[in-house]
Amino acid sequence: MSRAQLDDIYVKLEKIRAFDSMIDFSKSRIQLGIVLQLAITHKPLSADEISRNIGQRKKPVLDALRKLELKGVIRRTEAHRNIYELTDLGRQMVNDLAAILGASNLKDVVRNRMYGKVSARDLIKVIIPVHYLYEVLIALGTAKRHELPLETLANIAGISPQRLTVYLDPYSDSKSEIRLFKRIKRDRITSKVTYLLLGRRRSQIYYKLTGLGLELYYRLPIYMKLKNNRFVDIVRKFFGYYSPKSVLFKLSLIDILLCGLAISLALIFTSSLTSLIIISLLTAKIALSLFVIMSLR
Repeated sequence: MSRAQLDDIYVKLEKIRAFDSMIDFSKSRIQLGIVLQLAITHKPLSADEISRNIGQRKKPVLDALRKLELKGVIRRTEAHRNIYELTDLGRQMVNDLAAILGASNLKDVVRNRMYGKVSARDLIKVIIPVHYLYEVLIALGTAKRHELPLETLANIAGISPQRLTVYLDPYSDSKSEIRLFKRIKRDRITSKVTYLLLGRRRSQIYYKLTGLGLELYYRLPIYMKLKNNRFVDIVRKFFGYYSPKSVLFKLSLIDILLCGLAISLALIFTSSLTSLIIISLLTAKIALSLFVIMSLR
């Protein structure tokens, strides 16, 4: 693979990551559809028009419009408060997508106004795999020996192992020009026991970064942020890898358990008034952790 090809992959990953920071398109396809619809029609649209054009019910569309407006991606027009248009930030996001997916093709679609459900699905099929590749690259890059089980990677990505395999296999094939990962099949730790008891072995699929994959990871801007970061080092030693969403989810679970233990101790060893105050504070903390967990699922 040439340096130019590697640079092209790197640029696409970074633009996808920046886009995902505004729209979590792996979970919010309606938001993505709204942004693309407003970009391609070249005119402000009402919620009813957007719902009809992207084939979604009005209620989830209104919810998505509210979130996009809070993020500064869209705004209401001054003349009509129920009509929406892209902000400068929203238009820049679409331009970034054009750079990733091929500016000429996207401009042809915009010029001819041929956008529809099929085109939107095709566009999403291009964007979403890159998002998952970025998550896997960070997790494997920070893992010991740069390898992790498929099940762990699937939990990090928030999708099933079977679906993640579909996204990773084109970059783990030994004949691929862009081989970022190596697929490894190993016996589980308990395989000897199951072989003696049941007469069969249980294997586990691992993915490991290749030299090219590791080089790509080192070129990501986030690598410089993670490098020599003491907090990240502690997290890596504790969990075995670093993934912002996955680590935050696990830390929230630990926080809930510790708060529950603290409440039990407060009920046993403190007075009624003190217990009430402590329990109220810890309950609020548990509620916050639950909110974090629900927002990450």
